[in-house]
Amino acid sequence: MTKTKYLLYAFKCKQNKLYSYWYKTDNKYFKEKRPPKSILGKNIDEVDAIDDENIILNPWNEWNSNNIQKIITDSGVCINYLKSTDNDFIQKQEDLKLLELYSNLVDNFDISKSFGFNTVKKWHKEIFSSIYPFAGELRSVDMSKGNGSEAWIWRVDFLNGIPELNELIKEVTKKRYKDINAITQDLSKLISDFLFIHPFREGNGRISRVLCDIILAKNGSPMIGLKLKKEDNYIQRVHSGYECNYEPMKELLKMKIEEEIMSE
Repeated sequence: MTKTKYLLYAFKCKQNKLYSYWYKTDNKYFKEKRPPKSILGKNIDEVDAIDDENIILNPWNEWNSNNIQKIITDSGVCINYLKSTDNDFIQKQEDLKLLELYSNLVDNFDISKSFGFNTVKKWHKEIFSSIYPFAGELRSVDMSKGNGSEAWIWRVDFLNGIPELNELIKEVTKKRYKDINAITQDLSKLISDFLFIHPFREGNGRISRVLCDIILAKNGSPMIGLKLKKEDNYIQRVHSGYECNYEPMKELLKMKIEEEIMSE
């Protein structure tokens, strides 16, 4: 059932006994004759007229696609409940929801127990359900991000690796680690494999950080997921992990953990 709190339409307008459907993006409105069924609810607000100054062309590509994950802007922003094409604004909202999840996990999640990929899917839904219509769902499109050495394409068939990823998550969350070398070795592989598979349309980096921090917390180590930054050649280290070279990522994780321990 569609949540009426999070809908992508703005309203409908009746002109000459016919209804037209209007959608809001960045405080402007555009008309579409065939709105995706997945984003319409039963009770749609109705207006008599629309100010011409607020009318724009539809900024969303693939609007009529049956796969809502394909609906994006030219710059790659996914269709969202925030009704925005401003990537910086959307990123800030994602960060706020991520912090809410951290707070919820601290209060309610039993870190002593092992878990698998289904738990990770629930985290994704909890973070992004107010932002994206595909929160908690697996990626259904090929994706590409970055330029030059940071460019990468994630194919849908990478999702075939999820069963192995699930087993890896279960294995790592069962262990109790005695030293930094051992835990960073496994975490570097887990983070790299997770990001290689790229299970979700958006938010894979954030979810991988939550996963990293939960495992660190289970073993009494400081959580450093939110401190993994591009400035640390993070993307290059991730790409090395894609080639099964986990040492660069392990080196970064170890460095961040030791920095936190020294600052205590």
